[in-house]
Amino acid sequence: MPASEATSRRFLALTAAFLALLVAGVAGRVIGFDAYWIFRDDPPWRQVTGGNSRLLDRQTRRAKVLQALTRRYDLVFLGSSTVYHGLDPADVTAVAADRVFNAGISAVIATELPVIAALVASRAPARATLGLDYYMFSRPTVPVHLDEALATPSGRLTALMGSVLGRYALSDSRLAAVEGGDDPGAWTYAGFRITPPLSAALTVENDATRRRTTAPFRPETLAGLDLALDRLSGLDLTVYLSPVSDAQRRVLADLGLMDDFERWRAAVTRLGAARGRPVLDLTGLGAPYPFDPGRGSTPAWLDNLHYTPLIGRQVLERLGLRRAVAR
Repeated sequence: MPASEATSRRFLALTAAFLALLVAGVAGRVIGFDAYWIFRDDPPWRQVTGGNSRLLDRQTRRAKVLQALTRRYDLVFLGSSTVYHGLDPADVTAVAADRVFNAGISAVIATELPVIAALVASRAPARATLGLDYYMFSRPTVPVHLDEALATPSGRLTALMGSVLGRYALSDSRLAAVEGGDDPGAWTYAGFRITPPLSAALTVENDATRRRTTAPFRPETLAGLDLALDRLSGLDLTVYLSPVSDAQRRVLADLGLMDDFERWRAAVTRLGAARGRPVLDLTGLGAPYPFDPGRGSTPAWLDNLHYTPLIGRQVLERLGLRRAVAR
């Protein structure tokens, strides 16, 4: 073998070894810190923050997708932030489901439901629930839409590889990216967010936001739900309409959208029936718990949209996932 060829081979071997060490170092750092809580039960940042994470609060969509792809669960809760604020997996008592995961994703819209459905179906849990709210079918868009490639095996593999070696993977693997969140509370391993009561200033601000952003019902978004139900057809699935506060009903009424709200309820119910998936209408479940945004959170409502586990436990009862208790 010519000396030049041997030198070239040694150079290539050394380069490959260096790159392998570099990749191993990056992967070790990312997995060890586990910023998105997908590799370890108790990542080191939790010891500092107690489960509060600015990163998980701000990048909930990325985190929940990666968690749903990597966790093992028998029962999964699907829906929006109303689900991860209101349904605590620890409150499930009526079924034998040792592994429960709350896969609620912030501000998810109906056109994204097929992506979530495909992702969850690929994990083949025994049972799933899907909580629907009016905003899913009225909000025209979101700043960052879930990548439709996640509905495919190759797209999910790419996401998993990116969680170790992607451009966000290393930059987010530091305490400064996680700690210092403005939102009080903490995340649990089961995907539920423990949130303390909000001040009147925050609930008034949230009410004002609802008044700016609540929009008419968009019937075309039903196609997203239809495809999602098709992709979840192999699961034991329960679909329900989430509880609505009287404060949010006032917003709808003031904006002249109560007819839209009723059309949405009827349309989703018809679609569920056509798919052989009866839809539980739990929109009135919060009626016994009035909410005034000017007074801050109550035991039943964090703000106009988000119910607490006090109502969440009643939702679980209606879904057959929690033993009823006398009130």
